[in-house]
Amino acid sequence: MAIFSWSEAKLLDTSLSSLDGYFSDPPIRAQTLTGGLTNRCWKLVLVDGTEYVWRPITPITKAFFISRHEEYQVLSAIERLGIGPSPIVVNDLGLLVEWIAGDTLYEGLELDDLLKTLISVHLVNTKRLPLQPFCFTARVDHYWLQLDAIHKTETCTQIYQEWRIPPSIPSVDLSLCHFDLGGYNLVRSHEGIKVIDWEYAALADPRLDLTLTISAARVSVTEAVQTYCQLRGIHDVQPWLKGVEAWLPRSRMMAMLWYLLAHQLWGDEIYLDEAEVLCRTFCS
Repeated sequence: MAIFSWSEAKLLDTSLSSLDGYFSDPPIRAQTLTGGLTNRCWKLVLVDGTEYVWRPITPITKAFFISRHEEYQVLSAIERLGIGPSPIVVNDLGLLVEWIAGDTLYEGLELDDLLKTLISVHLVNTKRLPLQPFCFTARVDHYWLQLDAIHKTETCTQIYQEWRIPPSIPSVDLSLCHFDLGGYNLVRSHEGIKVIDWEYAALADPRLDLTLTISAARVSVTEAVQTYCQLRGIHDVQPWLKGVEAWLPRSRMMAMLWYLLAHQLWGDEIYLDEAEVLCRTFCS
């Protein structure tokens, strides 16, 4: 992570200039953050030690269907619950949120703690959350239509076409879903575990969110679903287990398209490698 003066940072990222009217005194330093895949964000430090994260709007965020204004709405809705960073200000160039100090939980996170955190997201009252319900087909079509011919191999095309429609399963109430809840987006702070990077959050089937979390954690589907239901007080596990199993190939296809698009945009071979790994899961 490189550290710059405020004036230097604004030359590198002109969106930072939109904050000049917000700060009475400019930050004393700005630091690039490299942890996120989609977000190329900045950590800003004020003279009094207060720390923020600037999450800009870029062609990359637009390519991945990310809205900083919706992210601001989500963070505002959950602020009083203390499970995520507080939103500070949003404008046409990005979103400023508080910096959560602590240790990122890449390893050593118990399954119970992971699922309890996920449940705390799913139990958020969504009545006053001005979000449109997540449309799976629209999202994967959005990714697919941006891919060039090189990335639309015959195998990838077949996988996309086969799995682009949501599963026909008994419905459950829509929940606030994070859609990227893994240890890499959890921080153990002095107030407990906090969830960061809410840019993909949406109102959706919580079983899809659970599927994505299970895949990221690389744990047993049956064990994770049973534990989730037990922790949430759900007695009829079968609709949840069948739902996760139905979403599993679709979530893998969506992730495959995400990595293909990431490779197209950034050219980093690691994204293509991840897409090919997911592609092979269908072939096997």
